[in-house]
Amino acid sequence: MSRSRLLAPLLVGVAVLGLVLTVLLVARAPARSDAAGLGVPPPPVPTTPPAPAPAPAPEAVPESPEPVTPTCSPLGLLVTAGPVDAGLGHRAVVVTVTNCGDAPREVTGYAGVEVLDPGGKTMPFTVAHESTYMVIDPGPAPLVLQPGESAVTGVSWSATVTAGGLTEGQALRVVPVPGDPGQVLTMWVDAGTTGEIAVAAWARELAR
Repeated sequence: MSRSRLLAPLLVGVAVLGLVLTVLLVARAPARSDAAGLGVPPPPVPTTPPAPAPAPAPEAVPESPEPVTPTCSPLGLLVTAGPVDAGLGHRAVVVTVTNCGDAPREVTGYAGVEVLDPGGKTMPFTVAHESTYMVIDPGPAPLVLQPGESAVTGVSWSATVTAGGLTEGQALRVVPVPGDPGQVLTMWVDAGTTGEIAVAAWARELAR
């Protein structure tokens, strides 16, 4: 047998082995994406936007004092009020006291009146017993109410604004006679910067 015939199978085997090794190396090489090959950066990672800050709570608005439900007081008296009348910067309200008991009741003199702030506290108002632009004070006179009878008074003030802080109340507390509980009547007392109200004496009817 010739030498060339012996080398032929050996060369074929080496060629096949080289081809197999080449295929294995190509298969194990790390794959590269087209984007990487072109130098395109990877897409950004989505992020969660920060939560919006909570809106500030609205400022609380103070409420007016709760009025006392009209009922007969321990001394048998009921206090009510009409609407506030206005004229040329002045204000007045008619307050009525009714004998809701079963015995006569004396109401001679002046009611105790306080101006309340939105929280129901007494404000530093000056209380005068005198006539004003809106109300005539008849002065105290003996007055006895039989069961079912009523008397009236006028509470007045001025809305004048000059210097100083505003004195605006949200209610009146009225004590019809000494020793009786105060009864709250809700109303806006826009007394400007005066800080003063006037109270007339109890009478059968308002003086004209």
